[in-house]
Amino acid sequence: MNFGRNPILIIIALFFLLFIVLSIVNRKSSSSLNDTDRAVRTQQALQRVSKAQAAYLAKNGKYADHVSDLIPLAPRLAGDLADGVVTIQLDSSGDKTYFVTVASPVVTFSRTVVNGKTITHSCLQLKSSAKKYCTRKTSDIPKSLPAS
Repeated sequence: MNFGRNPILIIIALFFLLFIVLSIVNRKSSSSLNDTDRAVRTQQALQRVSKAQAAYLAKNGKYADHVSDLIPLAPRLAGDLADGVVTIQLDSSGDKTYFVTVASPVVTFSRTVVNGKTITHSCLQLKSSAKKYCTRKTSDIPKSLPAS
C-alpha cells in the first residue's frame, strides 16, 4: 500500500499538524499574580507595617491605632490593600504595644510588638508556595483545644 499518495492520510496529517501548531501559538501567559507572588507581597506588607509602626512610634511616642495612620509612612500599603493582595488587621492599645495580622490566600502572619521588640510571632502556610516564608502548615494545627 502506498501511504505517500493517499489524500485522506495527508489531510489527517495536516489536521493534526495544524492542531499542534495552533495550540503552541495560542499559549497565553498569565498576567495575574501567582501564589508565589502573593506570598512575597504578603511578607513585604508585614515588613512595611513593622517599619511604618517604628517610624510612627518615633514621631508620636506611641504606635498607630489604625492602618490608615501608617499609609503616609508606607504608601505601598495602600496598593497592597487596594490590589486585594492582602488584608491587614491592626490593634493597638494606644501606647507602645500593637498586634498585627497580615493575611493572603497563601500565608498568614501575626506579630505582637511591645516597645519595639517582637514578643510573639506566628505564621500559617495555607499553600505550599509560601514554604519559603513559613513552615507551619494547616496540618500542624491541633484538631481541638484542651478544655480549660
